[in-house]
Amino acid sequence: MKRGFLACGGALVGLWLLAGPGGAPAAHADEAQATAEPTVTAPTCSIKGTYPPSKNTKLFDAASGGNLVATLTGAYIPMTLSEIPFDPTAGRARLATSAGSGAMRLEGYVAPADIPLFTTRDISVYGGHVWIASAQKVKLVKASLNSITVEIPVGGTLNQTVRATAPCDAFALAKGTVTPFEVPGNGRGYMTKKQKLELFDKPNGDVVLSLDMMEGAGQLFWSTEMKLGFVHVMSRSDLTIDAWARLRDLDPLKKGEMMDQYVPPTTQIAGAQLTFDKPPPLVRVTKEIPIRSKRDDKAKPIGVIEADSEVYVLETVAGWTNILPKHLGIVPPDDGGFWIPSSEVPK
Repeated sequence: MKRGFLACGGALVGLWLLAGPGGAPAAHADEAQATAEPTVTAPTCSIKGTYPPSKNTKLFDAASGGNLVATLTGAYIPMTLSEIPFDPTAGRARLATSAGSGAMRLEGYVAPADIPLFTTRDISVYGGHVWIASAQKVKLVKASLNSITVEIPVGGTLNQTVRATAPCDAFALAKGTVTPFEVPGNGRGYMTKKQKLELFDKPNGDVVLSLDMMEGAGQLFWSTEMKLGFVHVMSRSDLTIDAWARLRDLDPLKKGEMMDQYVPPTTQIAGAQLTFDKPPPLVRVTKEIPIRSKRDDKAKPIGVIEADSEVYVLETVAGWTNILPKHLGIVPPDDGGFWIPSSEVPK
């Protein structure tokens, strides 16, 4: 299914049809199509990972309108996200319930906000001074042909957020391993003294970030350098910071003294756990098998069971067998099913 191009030049086409020869309109339409603007990310922007999507995420067979294909239950499932709309609040993104192999791969469209997005590396907020750190869950704000803009709340602040833009390969649909901050051997700790702290690109330079800390919270920095009344501060949590702050705005810790910094609360995601009272037969598939939402050869497939995946075999009706993936992360609509020809069911 192709999308992402808007018809344009309609008025000119109308004039050509009135004035031009018989073969000209088609050529003019081709020219209009060639100059159309894309509205979704390029085919090379493909983001993968295995993680629980939002519970009850709806998967449709079209970018807008269309029919409900399946519901994602909130269990861990492999996913690939693509065709992300430039305005994520105004359209759906394409989702395949597979990261490449060994899964029941349904293909459809979902609300982008329902799919968790994480950074795979530090992405710059302000030059070489402030980054969103790797392995952070971020909110998709907008997209362009080959990049994505995201937002993250800054821990310990009064509802502050920062945004950053990076290529699609800087993101994944699964949380990676957090990289800890390595405290320099001769480093000294500094805590924020005031509720508001300005960070600069150099001593007496430009402000790169102003932190508005909540009451009772503080930011811990480390430093090995001081100049002109400024301290070169470094830290790594939800943000990675390498900047300068006024010494008068900081409380230096005594040598060897340690202090905890604010750590944003985290929730361990276990994923939904669906089970059968009496599990039906479980089989391993050895070749790709098309899946349909109806027991009809003429119905368009909604996906495939990939080779080496495991599925539960449910009821068989008139030469068709209903199946479910082993992880139970995808279920059909109340009035549908995941049907394959009974002759294709592995023995």
